[in-house]
Amino acid sequence: MASILGRLIFSLSGVVYSHTFVRAARLSSADRVLEIGCGMGTILTAVQRKICSNKPYLGIDLSHQMVLQGRTKISTAFVMKPVELMVGSAVTLPVNSSLFDVVLLSHVIKYLTDEQLCLVLEESARVLKPGGRIVLWEFNPVLAPFVTRLILKYCRAQRLRSGGELRHAMETAGYCDLRGFRIITPWLPWSNVALTGRLNGSYLNPRLTSSSRVPAKRLG
Repeated sequence: MASILGRLIFSLSGVVYSHTFVRAARLSSADRVLEIGCGMGTILTAVQRKICSNKPYLGIDLSHQMVLQGRTKISTAFVMKPVELMVGSAVTLPVNSSLFDVVLLSHVIKYLTDEQLCLVLEESARVLKPGGRIVLWEFNPVLAPFVTRLILKYCRAQRLRSGGELRHAMETAGYCDLRGFRIITPWLPWSNVALTGRLNGSYLNPRLTSSSRVPAKRLG
């Protein structure tokens, strides 16, 4: 029963989030999309089906189990192009630079330390094309500290950050034109911090200066 309920929740989340993501990212069928912390790829699959994209989408997640389950699910789904899922780390993305138009992070930020957050945002900037967009959302910290501690303990997460903290981190990593948007978590009555931004073309990303990176995988 639990596994059936879990699959229903993930499927519902993917469908609900896909509408908001398409709108916030101003997504077109020509955009190449990367989701960091993709789980089973439910958002990517729903988005690609929704806008009839002719571009391959890539999802990266640390969990081998989630990626394997997602690949099985995607193999039976109708999508224009295969949604590819890979096991990998967000702080060292196994893909080439300047490859994607949009990067998505859905409920990933809470699992990152401050140092990891900086690295993930820099890595996202590295793999984005000039002027590429980033879209992210995460649970909002609340005034009652015990509630925040409860959600962190339940999720085995690091910390929840305010919109101001995330804006500062994004600006430091080279993103501009930051704007907030509203997103509703379908399976939990919890407010979210949701931001989108554009990669500043004049920003010099320190992670682009390394010529030693050999990608473990690249999209064709």
